[in-house]
Amino acid sequence: MKEFEFVRLLDEICEKDVLSAGGKGANLGAMLKAGLPVPGGFVLTVNSYQRFVEVNDLEKDIIELLAKADKDNTAVINKATEEIKVLFESGEIPDDIQNEIDEAYAKMGKPGVAVRSSSTAEDLPGASFAGQYSTFLNVKGKSELITSIKKCWASLWNDRVVAYRAKQKIGSKDLSHAVVVQKLIDSKKSGILFTANPINGRRDEISLNSSWGLGEAIVSGDVTPDQWVINKKSEKVVNEYIAVKKVMSIRKEKGIELVSVEPEKQKEITLNRGERKELLYLALKVEEYFGSPQDIEWAFADGKFYLVQSRPITSLYPMPQPEDTDEELRIYMNLMMYRQAMSAPITPMGIEFFKNMLVGVLLNSRHRKKPVRWFKNAGGRMFVDITEFLKFKKVLDRLESYKIPALMDTEPMTLKALAQVAVRNSTELMKNKKPLISLLFGMISKMGFGMLGLSMAAIPKRIYGKMFPRKAAEKSLEYGNRQLARLQRKRVKLRTIEEKLAFVAKEAPTVSFSIGYGMTFYLMPSFEYMNRAGKILKKYGDDTSGSGKTGREVSHSMTTAIEMGSAELGKLERAVPNSVTTEMGLEMLQMAKRLVQAGEEPSPRHPYIKNFLAQYGHRSTEEIDIGIPTWEEDPTYVISLIRSYMNDKAYQRGIEKFYSDREEAEKTIQNITARLKRKGAGKDARRVEKLLRIHRETFGYRELPKSILVKGIGIMRGILADVGEELKAEGRLDDKNDVFFLFYEDIRTGTDLKERVRLNREEYQRELHRTPVPRVMTSTGETVYYAATEDESDDAYKGIPASPGVYEGPVKVLRMPEEGDRLKQGEVLVAASTNPAWTPLFLKIGGLIMETGAPMSHGPVVAREYGIPAVIGVRDATTRLKDGQMVRINGETGRIEVISSEK
Repeated sequence: MKEFEFVRLLDEICEKDVLSAGGKGANLGAMLKAGLPVPGGFVLTVNSYQRFVEVNDLEKDIIELLAKADKDNTAVINKATEEIKVLFESGEIPDDIQNEIDEAYAKMGKPGVAVRSSSTAEDLPGASFAGQYSTFLNVKGKSELITSIKKCWASLWNDRVVAYRAKQKIGSKDLSHAVVVQKLIDSKKSGILFTANPINGRRDEISLNSSWGLGEAIVSGDVTPDQWVINKKSEKVVNEYIAVKKVMSIRKEKGIELVSVEPEKQKEITLNRGERKELLYLALKVEEYFGSPQDIEWAFADGKFYLVQSRPITSLYPMPQPEDTDEELRIYMNLMMYRQAMSAPITPMGIEFFKNMLVGVLLNSRHRKKPVRWFKNAGGRMFVDITEFLKFKKVLDRLESYKIPALMDTEPMTLKALAQVAVRNSTELMKNKKPLISLLFGMISKMGFGMLGLSMAAIPKRIYGKMFPRKAAEKSLEYGNRQLARLQRKRVKLRTIEEKLAFVAKEAPTVSFSIGYGMTFYLMPSFEYMNRAGKILKKYGDDTSGSGKTGREVSHSMTTAIEMGSAELGKLERAVPNSVTTEMGLEMLQMAKRLVQAGEEPSPRHPYIKNFLAQYGHRSTEEIDIGIPTWEEDPTYVISLIRSYMNDKAYQRGIEKFYSDREEAEKTIQNITARLKRKGAGKDARRVEKLLRIHRETFGYRELPKSILVKGIGIMRGILADVGEELKAEGRLDDKNDVFFLFYEDIRTGTDLKERVRLNREEYQRELHRTPVPRVMTSTGETVYYAATEDESDDAYKGIPASPGVYEGPVKVLRMPEEGDRLKQGEVLVAASTNPAWTPLFLKIGGLIMETGAPMSHGPVVAREYGIPAVIGVRDATTRLKDGQMVRINGETGRIEVISSEK
């Protein structure tokens, strides 16, 4: 065929031509070049779309119509996109394009063809656009072909496509659309093949379906196909479902139609063993060629399989890196979900920081220099390989029953999921089980002095805390400030980029472990005061529950106060003094009140805000991630939250509640001691009173180590920002803060880093909106999002009780704390997880529901302090519960009931 400007044959195209042939066209051309069975045809390239738009003067109209479309108003979007479609369908294709289409179609023999959209904004790493654009089957004749091409161009502006682009944060400017014209296979049977299992994520399985006739009936959901899951290596069928296939799509004189399947064929299996094996081999070839799992559409005619489409499977969770390529099954735990109940991704530099922290504490100097394969990065989340520990039955039993005391402040659903995955794969795991002594010796031989040093340092600090409980907090603060001062002194001596990177890597354990745990050791004895008081009360049969139930009947996994049976004792943990978190929230309320009284608005330059940031500006919305700006750097969240307090006068209720809770706590101590005295236990009454008062004085200090630790992270962030400044001066970065979207190895390449930053930022943004996030993964790619739990009814959900009390109110689902201005007084906050940045929002809510979290993690602790009923570990809470639904939340049983669908 002569040289054309607007048309190219499929066999002239490869995967590099995506910008001219679109995703679908480029993939089909690539498969043809690889010798795969793809029907021939041609591609109308994107410059034909651009010329059509230019000749018909459509761009101005498209921009104007889209400008009127409200992304939150479906009806308005539909109207705008329908008008755009009319513009395309009434437009005229220029003669030069028309002539090339005619010649290419004639060269094919003018058969019945499939006309498929092939967009440049298609089959992208985080957005497949599967089924979003238009396809037309069994198109015959010049007139019908031209009409179908224009409809494919118009489908770039389908209402569902416009909405999908908005959700994926893909702009609508500079978009183009190619069209694939391909010989239609008159298939007797057809289907879809995934080269990885899209349900559980396993890369060692394929998922295959099949039905009679053309594939349109499957794609459109008109028929339930036969389905198989097949192991790639053994070729064995893991799962099989033979459906009753009542309808099928067939070609007619023009177009296609849906008809009934003959009764005797409805239950007949569509693929025999040999055919399934042939499709498996084709799947492996396609996946190997593209280097990633693929979603393939296939057709069968005249005894031969054809591949009519292939695109990346974008729904799969990324494989943990570095990837384990040996055959032994490995099991990985989501570290941030387990320790912090955190589902958000971490910036590349945040991952680097945590890796250096763990390696520095756990490994000796010799092993720190070797590749660390047990630390994994997957989708911006950190996973650790704990396979060897899961090979011991006692470990599994304790994980399932949550009976490991050291794990009380961890996320229980992760532990249960780990146990369930290990039990399910116990046969596979036991094949390479090491003797316990060998495992321990191997660990000890690699360990450094970090953990030993921490353990030794804990002894005198705990003794001091026990002897001088009221002075322990002061001592703890002195220790933390000394560590910060040491880091600052060393910081000023750093000169080169390499010195700064090495310093941050070396001091990461100091910041996270020496400061955090070093301060906490002083305070740990104070954690026992409530427990000791509870035991004395129990000796006299004193019931502080208010219900006659013991705490373990209510929940076996709360704080000591709740465990000891105690709605009453729980009041002592509200409005406690000496809590930096509580004081921060109260200061925000007071600021809002003063601003309203003065008739002023909050701004970064206002003295109130400047004073607040001077004290709390080191905090951030995701403060354990070194890559996230602090409030001092970006006070937008603080100002937005204060403004929301001002708008609905929420500050008044919050301030009143704080002082009311403080008075009630004092009355509670008096009531408890008075009851003991009436029972003739004067001496024990005095002991209990002392224990409870010390508990209240010291309870708030638990938040102090985290605050100081975050200041340490801030020092490290400042050093990395200095590195970014130097890289910007060298012309390798556009902005100094781009350094947080790089790994050390990127910086050390010495190359221009702008493109790497762009790609890493794009991946981070995609992952930021991913829900849910796996708690557990395996080396096969299997993703486990939740542990198996008891069934839930349609109008009730079950979670883990985390803060006692019952509350009824409307739901408000928030993805991140920055959305807090949407939250109204008395609503039930539903979130995937929370951290200290969410705490100020707690002053407005009536109840808390979280998908993740541990009873001793930050959210539940603060909820108990504020007297807010809370339930955690509620599966898919952020997607199943909807704004405005009225719910009844029971923080003692973990039950959530939907009372009505709207307020």
